[in-house]
Amino acid sequence: MALVTPARHASRQVVEAASAAVRSWGLDPVMHPDTNQAHGQFGGTDVQRAAALNAAFADPEVGAVWVLRGGYGCTRLLPHLDAQRFQDNPTWIVGFSDATALHGWANQAGVASLHAPVASTLPSTDDNDVAALVEVLKTAEPTLDQLDRAVVGGNLSVLYAMLGTPHMPPLEGKWLLLEDVDEYLYHLDRMLVAFTQGRVWERVAGVMVGSFTDMRDNTVAHGQSVDNPFGMTAEEILASHLGPANCPVEWDVAAGHGARNAPFILG
Repeated sequence: MALVTPARHASRQVVEAASAAVRSWGLDPVMHPDTNQAHGQFGGTDVQRAAALNAAFADPEVGAVWVLRGGYGCTRLLPHLDAQRFQDNPTWIVGFSDATALHGWANQAGVASLHAPVASTLPSTDDNDVAALVEVLKTAEPTLDQLDRAVVGGNLSVLYAMLGTPHMPPLEGKWLLLEDVDEYLYHLDRMLVAFTQGRVWERVAGVMVGSFTDMRDNTVAHGQSVDNPFGMTAEEILASHLGPANCPVEWDVAAGHGARNAPFILG
């Protein structure tokens, strides 16, 4: 299993803990020389981060790449990734949050990927979800949480940034998994307006709503100079878009930035 930093760079502690976890699962951790070469907030330049991923995709001994940290940066790499090499040697991409961009790219290439904790969130993830992650890595079989659905998606903010690009995951007939963290409520509504006006809900089989954690409002308590609350909760905002679309919805899915982050096979 290759440890990769396609978004933010990781601390030595995160790298060491991830390596120990991989070994405890009976796997061998490897890191490309271009991995985790701090460049600003990123785990290397765009060229370095893409090179590390492409090298892992080309290595027949590497069955999975595990994202060490989220944050931001994966969308910058998509034009530099070698889809043919990836298709010739399908490799699990494991992670969530900013890794949603990599999942969309992989699923567009016709390769399944694994929405699951990144290495830095593993210590705060429910033990049962960690055990389920290991089981999926070893068997390639979906868990009961997936209920044999074809699922795509992940982080709403990243998917919003991918709308209209060739890297948006294929939506037709799929269940769309959505989660997010640390967003203003009006930002959430703005993103969902784009999905509504882009007729996303008409294309999917349904929506699986994961956790929307640490949402903020236009209030003094959240750093604003005056109180001007949006007037709806995150769940109410989601329902205001999904309800009129008559889109099937499963609420409270165990995926996202909370303690629960069960693995879901995407694509």
